[in-house]
Amino acid sequence: MKLQESIQQAQGHLDKVDEQQFDTIDFEWEGIRFFAKSENRGDNGFIVSIKAVLGRLFLTVEDPHERAQAMERLYSTNKGIDGRYRITPLGQVEFQSITSTDGQLFGAELMSALTLILLEAESHLRALRSHLRPL
Repeated sequence: MKLQESIQQAQGHLDKVDEQQFDTIDFEWEGIRFFAKSENRGDNGFIVSIKAVLGRLFLTVEDPHERAQAMERLYSTNKGIDGRYRITPLGQVEFQSITSTDGQLFGAELMSALTLILLEAESHLRALRSHLRPL
């Protein structure tokens, strides 16, 4: 599914849920399962957090070239965007984004914020995921 089709589909869903006031959502985009939440951090203000597991690193014996490319992509990307990606002890690559907001976001406002955050991260997510083994 192309990005424009995904945006149109998301807009259709937004129209249906415009009146709903949810502050957490899990969804799938490009085959990646995302978990998102808008929350009040007390004195620290409000945030929108997004988490996902993109895949896992290939073992060296499976595909050393893809493993090396994934590691290089991960470290170079993290330098530019403040470490949104990490490798778990099991070799899974996780994405996490925390964005400060003026207030807690609900429903359509949360979906709009998620869309902007993922549009910003899209090229990095796709490039890194292309070098990972699916879960």
